[in-house]
Amino acid sequence: MRNKLTSSLAGAAFSFAASGLAFAADIAVKAPSPAPAPYVPYSWTGFYVGGEFGAGWGNSQTTVVTNSGVAFPPGTVEKTIDYFGGLGGVYGGYNYQINQFLIGIDGDYTWAAVHGSATNVSLINGDISNVNDHIDWVATLTGRIGWAIDRLLVFGKGGSAWAGFSGDSRTVNAAGATVSTTASGETRSGWTVGGGVEWLLTQHVSVKAEYDYVKFNTADFNVTKTDFITPALSGVFQRSATSNLNMFKAGLAYKF
Repeated sequence: MRNKLTSSLAGAAFSFAASGLAFAADIAVKAPSPAPAPYVPYSWTGFYVGGEFGAGWGNSQTTVVTNSGVAFPPGTVEKTIDYFGGLGGVYGGYNYQINQFLIGIDGDYTWAAVHGSATNVSLINGDISNVNDHIDWVATLTGRIGWAIDRLLVFGKGGSAWAGFSGDSRTVNAAGATVSTTASGETRSGWTVGGGVEWLLTQHVSVKAEYDYVKFNTADFNVTKTDFITPALSGVFQRSATSNLNMFKAGLAYKF
């Protein structure tokens, strides 16, 4: 009986050992986990084009240089016009990255629906002039510098700016009758500075948010005046204006 028990124990031990060896063999031939993909740093170098939208606000003040009639003689400083409205346009440029430092050139053309108005009352005869001004488009050409932290770019920019202004006015007397109207349209030039942040969604697609300030040079321009009371007083007369514009824009670009 002792021999029978001994044989049974030896058989069980042998079976257990065989199972362990089979399990160990399974572990030994298991396929290794795949190696992680190598990290590819993001690069900002390259040409890019995109679309942008946002809002603009600012103000302008006009001085009468020459005029007919007595209501608003030369030297009259009109009330400040405050502007506000929407922006939408296209932009593009080129970036060159040196380690984390970036230099580049950037340009944009923005269609604008930025408007403002003011009412001026003559101190001489009480005539009332209602003035409407519009910014129809804005274009900038700037240099750009930045600091890249992988996908994130913090940048500043500065350069030249141009904008299309148009305006009209209607002057009425105390009785409410129209005395005269004016119309004007001109391009004003100036300088701009700004900055913002940009984020690379992929190696080729980025989004941005930026703020720009534009200071226009003093603009001398003409207005065409139509006088309904005394037609002989109609003609082309001069105005001078100082103006500025603030812009906040968001954009989406493709980098080549």
